[in-house]
Amino acid sequence: MSEPKPKRLAIVVDDEAIARKMLMFALQHEGFQCHQASDGQEAMQMIAGGKYHLVVTDLAMPHKNGHALAVELLALENRPTIAIHTSVIEPRIVKDLMNRGVDDIVYKPTHYAAFAAKMVGMVERRISSGKAATTIAPQDVSKVGQLNQAGSSERNQMSRMPSDAKRPLAARSANALGVESLPFSEGVIEACRLACNPNSEVHEICAAIRREPSLSAELIRMGNSSFYNRSGSNLRLEEVVVRIGRRHVGELALALNASSSIREMTVTSMDVPLAWQRSLAARAAAKILISLRKNSGGNAGILLSAAMHSLGRLVLAQAFPNDVSTMIQHANDSGEALTVLEQRALSATQSESLARMLNKCQIPQDIIGPLQYIDRSYRQLEDLDPEDREGAELVKVAVLIGWLAVGRWEAWDLVEIPPANVLRQHCRRPVSELVTRTREAVLEMMAELEDFSGLCDPSSNLTPCLYHCVGERDWDIVQWMLPAVGFTPSQDDPQQEAAMVINALDVTRRQLSKHTSARETRHGLVLVRSGQAVRSTANRSVHTLPCSVASLAQAISADPKARLVSSA
Repeated sequence: MSEPKPKRLAIVVDDEAIARKMLMFALQHEGFQCHQASDGQEAMQMIAGGKYHLVVTDLAMPHKNGHALAVELLALENRPTIAIHTSVIEPRIVKDLMNRGVDDIVYKPTHYAAFAAKMVGMVERRISSGKAATTIAPQDVSKVGQLNQAGSSERNQMSRMPSDAKRPLAARSANALGVESLPFSEGVIEACRLACNPNSEVHEICAAIRREPSLSAELIRMGNSSFYNRSGSNLRLEEVVVRIGRRHVGELALALNASSSIREMTVTSMDVPLAWQRSLAARAAAKILISLRKNSGGNAGILLSAAMHSLGRLVLAQAFPNDVSTMIQHANDSGEALTVLEQRALSATQSESLARMLNKCQIPQDIIGPLQYIDRSYRQLEDLDPEDREGAELVKVAVLIGWLAVGRWEAWDLVEIPPANVLRQHCRRPVSELVTRTREAVLEMMAELEDFSGLCDPSSNLTPCLYHCVGERDWDIVQWMLPAVGFTPSQDDPQQEAAMVINALDVTRRQLSKHTSARETRHGLVLVRSGQAVRSTANRSVHTLPCSVASLAQAISADPKARLVSSA
């Protein structure tokens, strides 16, 4: 007979007695043992002597407000789960608290039962990740300021680290990272395992999913969408699992949790909101590309890999913050892509590292298969068997379309353009249509999550450049890439004193010569793929892809009289 599950200890901090009682009642119904405090000062005194797993606090309170309380708690080594429950709607405070690492912010009036159910999942996730709260001694509370000063000192030391430190992780291989480094709850992982096990029952899968209330709600929403349910009837979770398919539900559970986990991560060296938007966009693009495929088979792992394509980098940045910050600084100084530096410094790429961690979770190999290959070049993918190659190519195309839809780039992002034959095989629709549909899907998902920050306008503040595509224009993706480096393609006008970019990817020297013979009087930058036999001339510089966003922007902007650019 299994032992009863231990009760989790929570403290509710609010100067309004009614609000405290309502929250405590809902939390107790979910199995929490609850204490209460009327302000932050009283709460901190109680927390100093108890092992609390959850702190729910209002913001506006006397003596010590909720913001000050949250900041003190966040500085502790083994902090509890922290949720802000308030009627104060102030974007600056919300942004500050989320950036600092607060777990959740909920506004009054509140659906107390749903809030309490959500807190169960958040606390259990934190406990399963090995970050459970421990008893906080009074002297630890007094050292909060010292901890903040120490963090500031560490950041200063990081900024002084040499930019040529290219192998910071060699002695601490990313292969050593365990499952505890993954931001997934045990419930989600167990749901995926059960869904992929043909001997498990539907009710067992649903029980694991319900351990994550937000995941359960999202799967029910997806299962009742027109994409999966055209009957108009309201499907229960058990019916959704059957309708979508058990194995696909397992993959979706991880993919959805990946996107939400990215949103909640705190990584000072990374733009986490951008990573979250890209995760949503890549997943949306993958879903669109899958719907366009002639055959429905061979889709295992595609949605998951698209959603998780950059999660490995965030996990590494959390595990080795100083080292990753050093690599980013070096990428910014040198103009190299961060992916290139990671491959030099690590024994595996960031996506391969993530795939190995998922493998340690006993996630089936076919589901994580595409993930371990997506950092490889298209030429390297040619060595894989057809099914692995096709899956990895589709994910890479979906990620690129997703990034184009989001429209915001880091200087160290890698610019890697798929070959025309790959785009023909996987897109089947014009790139412009796919980018637009993906962008609309991301905005819809963000609205459903009550995030109205929107996406940036990639067409604003751009410099015109003359642009010509020598190859197949139907699959020309470079013109969509130019706004990422600050340029907008325009028609050829001899009166314009603008840079000229010629897309010669995958064309022969003869094709390029024929196209550019009439334009030899004007200096142009020719974009080629690594290995193409194209030479520079007095009026023509050559730039090799793939390269970083910064490198491409510099090549287009450089002085044409002094320019001969080549970066592999």
